[in-house]
Amino acid sequence: MMVDLQKRIIGGHKCERRYHVRLRGVAADGSSSLCGGSLISQRWILTAAHCLEPGRTIFADLGVLLGGAAQEVQITGKPVIYTDIDNNNSDRFHDLMLLQLPGNSNIQPVALPDCGDQPRIVEIAGHAATCGEPGKSQTLHCTDIKVVDCEDLRHTLLEKAPKVYQVKMYQHWFCGQSLGVDICYGDSGGGVVHKDKIYGIISFLGDPRYVCRKAAAFMDLCNPQYAAWIKRTTA
Repeated sequence: MMVDLQKRIIGGHKCERRYHVRLRGVAADGSSSLCGGSLISQRWILTAAHCLEPGRTIFADLGVLLGGAAQEVQITGKPVIYTDIDNNNSDRFHDLMLLQLPGNSNIQPVALPDCGDQPRIVEIAGHAATCGEPGKSQTLHCTDIKVVDCEDLRHTLLEKAPKVYQVKMYQHWFCGQSLGVDICYGDSGGGVVHKDKIYGIISFLGDPRYVCRKAAAFMDLCNPQYAAWIKRTTA
């Protein structure tokens, strides 16, 4: 099956999400990494915790619309990562992070989820570049993906990546998979939305070597602990 590898969101199309944030982690040598994020209030960006890399300064590009210029803002506050405590009284990190802007964005944020009406199809989004290689695009790509059972992905992780499974097994995520659709490197942290509400955060690929083979995983914002953490942190 041929897929369009010119899109990080594989099988996607150009789209606009005013609340979508392009996050860049810039190193001292000028190299940069790419992630997505979503404004959930005037000053708070919700993204994936693994987008935070040591020694890199985070810049947020706000208001990235088709044909328009973005507003670049440096994140100077301390990132807030969701953690809990395991049976050995050690911190366990989850793949959720909140970044605070130095001032109001003046952009309409995405609404938090209606967890009494969980969707069966959601929209994912990310910035484009050749899959698996460095780079970014000024345009955002979106596509719909079906919400599916995660059991096959759990078995795959346990069998082929047991060390990854040990970290992922205690986190709360749901999965998405559709024919010809997938996420790729650089999409991490982007919002998983339905009817202008955010239900998840893009977390990890089901199969990093072959696209569209396994379900992708999204952090589940309807988990009560995550929901309470977001409310408490952004209050």
